[in-house]
Amino acid sequence: MSESTTVMLRCGNCLTLNRVPRERLSFSPVCGNCKTVMDFPRQPVSARSDSFDRETTHWPETLLVMFTSTACLYCKIFAPIVNGLANDRAGKLKIILVDCDTQTDLTERYKIEKTPTFIVFQDGEEVLRVDGPPKDKTDLVKWIDNLIGTPGH
Repeated sequence: MSESTTVMLRCGNCLTLNRVPRERLSFSPVCGNCKTVMDFPRQPVSARSDSFDRETTHWPETLLVMFTSTACLYCKIFAPIVNGLANDRAGKLKIILVDCDTQTDLTERYKIEKTPTFIVFQDGEEVLRVDGPPKDKTDLVKWIDNLIGTPGH
């Protein structure tokens, strides 16, 4: 089985990493260790200061954090693109939304000055950061696909 056709999912119950064939993601994969059904997000997850580290710690694949603001027009423009990425790349990509208006400590922690700001993490390390909106709406999708090795749609 090739690397691109499998997804690594961490069991929320026993924290075991499981290699799951991509085509089996829609069939509620079960942990090989404890037999618990493994859940993974198909839409962006909102995070607060008290849940941010928990949301990011155990994700073994690519993680995209989008810092947003309710007054930001570009955040509204990119919302459907981010939602599509979360659904289309489920299992390979987890998206976390952080509201800069209410989560000021996370905004300060990551030195956010513009919205939207996109930060991509792999293996807990920041690999890409875009402060402000990308020039083209499709750029974000291209960057993510290059990082996770998924051919564009």
